[in-house]
Amino acid sequence: MKAGKETISSNRNGAIDFLRFAASFILVLHHYQQVHNVFIDNGINFYSGHFYWGLLVDLFFVISGYFLLGAVTKIHDGDLKFKDYYLHRCVRLLPLVGVTAIIYFFVNNYVYFNVMGEYCKARSTGSELILSILGMQVGWANLEGSHLNPPMWYISALLIAFVVLYLIVSISGKLKKNYIIPVIGLILISMAGELFEFNLPFFQGDARRAYVDVSVGLLLAVILRKHEIKGLKYLITIPLLIGGGALYLAANNAQRQLFQQYALVFLFFPAIMILFTSETAKKIFSGKIWNLLGGASFDTYVLHYLLLILERCANKHFGLGLNFGNWCIEYLTAIIIFGFGILSYLFVSPKLKKAAEKAVSFL
Repeated sequence: MKAGKETISSNRNGAIDFLRFAASFILVLHHYQQVHNVFIDNGINFYSGHFYWGLLVDLFFVISGYFLLGAVTKIHDGDLKFKDYYLHRCVRLLPLVGVTAIIYFFVNNYVYFNVMGEYCKARSTGSELILSILGMQVGWANLEGSHLNPPMWYISALLIAFVVLYLIVSISGKLKKNYIIPVIGLILISMAGELFEFNLPFFQGDARRAYVDVSVGLLLAVILRKHEIKGLKYLITIPLLIGGGALYLAANNAQRQLFQQYALVFLFFPAIMILFTSETAKKIFSGKIWNLLGGASFDTYVLHYLLLILERCANKHFGLGLNFGNWCIEYLTAIIIFGFGILSYLFVSPKLKKAAEKAVSFL
């Protein structure tokens, strides 16, 4: 319990933790409806409704970019080496991802196949398992993506974005140049790649998505550090919220989801970040409960898809007769899964992190 207490009492932003919790909880509901292939008649449809809730992953990317500013400043000044920068993030993200990938591999190939008579999406391969453990599930060595714990494409894309931004900022620092223009260039090049669907290793769709979103979060942090927003200045969020929402709803072309993604990333999510990084928001969400829920959101996200396919297996194997189209079952499942995420955050992740730190200490 000691490690869990230390994690909760760390210096966290309760308002941002609330955002993490809300987004991860909704994404559990999103994948619940996808895995169980249901449409909720008397509730919100998080997978096949009017709003594509899967775009909340972009909010995760933006938040990651926002909190990257401290490391980026050190990189630009030459005070943070790549090994320390990258290993720190791998130790924080990959231990639970790797353990979950191993469990998912055996569950999908043996348990799920034996009970359901088919694989979840596809048979998990050894190469997918290795790439997943290394955090290289998409964008790095594999253009097609992986079917092994599918939501983990997010972690893979996030890590590759960290690498690319390190290179951009480090080179800018050595040339005594500001990194802002190259980062904007990365956004524009990535958007062009998305528009024309131009795929290459390190420049695949999921990686490009991360480049755009993480860069937007980083630039937002730079702007807010230089221009403090108080009082009436918060009115700037109104046109951003309205504009982002309106553009999202107006999307009606062949690139509809891409248009919606950019409406949220460039307008709506920055407005949300401005509001939730304010002192007022910090006071409202100052309780440790938000730190706990926000901290557990990562563990919940990593575990939830595995737990959903296990629920599907249990329902058939034990003849539970669960009505997955019932919104009560849906929300109860999400709450239970988040409970597992909290337990993992308190008792499993700290031990895995400590073991990973020990394993890489010789590097």
